Amino acid sequence: MLRGINRQDIFEEPDDYWAFIKILSALQTRLADDHSSKICTSHIYAYCLMPNHIHLLLCEKGWELGEVVKSIAASYAFFYNKKYGRIGHLFQDRFKSEPCNNPEYFMTLFRYIHQNPVKAGLVSKAEEYEYSSWRNDYLGKSATSVCHTQAAINRFGLDELTAWVNMPLPENVVCMELDGRKIIADETVRQLILQKCGIRS
Repeated sequence: MLRGINRQDIFEEPDDYWAFIKILSALQTRLADDHSSKICTSHIYAYCLMPNHIHLLLCEKGWELGEVVKSIAASYAFFYNKKYGRIGHLFQDRFKSEPCNNPEYFMTLFRYIHQNPVKAGLVSKAEEYEYSSWRNDYLGKSATSVCHTQAAINRFGLDELTAWVNMPLPENVVCMELDGRKIIADETVRQLILQKCGIRS
């Protein structure tokens, strides 16, 4: 998991989300040092891009986890800083991670990641959220492919995955929570200010 510095939004508009998704897609296969062969850096199984943080479920392959996340964060920070004319860090501290060593916990994380926008009140169903692998990769609603979907589909079946993603996790299931506070997206706050003040800009 990566979070924006000072809990700030790291995606300002839809193009920012799609730029990040393209970075994820391009990351998994890279040219080796000899520039004549390709290496597999990692396999991504699930992702969800929230306004101020990112969840990833991935498996190390040719690169260690730290290298993978550093490449993702650096690529997106370069894009974001250039686009918005800013300098400095975009992400807070080091990424958070925890191992996933069995199918049961894989499924818990898979569900948690895809249910994150529902839990945050951004959508009513996981399939409605535009910036996650459930809608884009598993349900095939995007031309940009990121995830190795066959690993989960072959193991569990798409019907079973769909049932699990649509079934809310129990309240006592906690996977790398940010903190106990509910964070409101910057755009929501902006709209509330405009509305309350009766102004247009």
